[in-house]
Amino acid sequence: MYASALTEDTQTYSRICGGGNYHYESIQMNVQQNGAYSFDSNNTIITYGYIYKNDFDPWYPIENLLVQSNYSCGEYHFHLATYLQVNTTYVLVVTTFNRNVQGEFSVLVSGPNNISLNRISEYLYFIVG
Repeated sequence: MYASALTEDTQTYSRICGGGNYHYESIQMNVQQNGAYSFDSNNTIITYGYIYKNDFDPWYPIENLLVQSNYSCGEYHFHLATYLQVNTTYVLVVTTFNRNVQGEFSVLVSGPNNISLNRISEYLYFIVG
């Protein structure tokens, strides 16, 4: 289980068509054994979940996208299911359905073995002159 919160200090990106500030957290996943895994969130805010293969770039949120959650009317949580392999980098991104929303969330992972989940530090972009 992984628990965290999206706050005013959390990174934001334009999740949909280049618009809005959506708070998000990116989490690196280290897989111990190949297999089918599921990810279920538990929260009081409406969240979306995305899994990326290799890396996640907030400037290009469609690139490397492996699986994404769908919004269900009245549901505040997401459910993701996919096959993961060892020696492959995966990134779980937790974000919100609406712009500028903050709140606590947790993610429960189930599958054939443990997966370590580690928050990725903020992405830094530099302009070289």
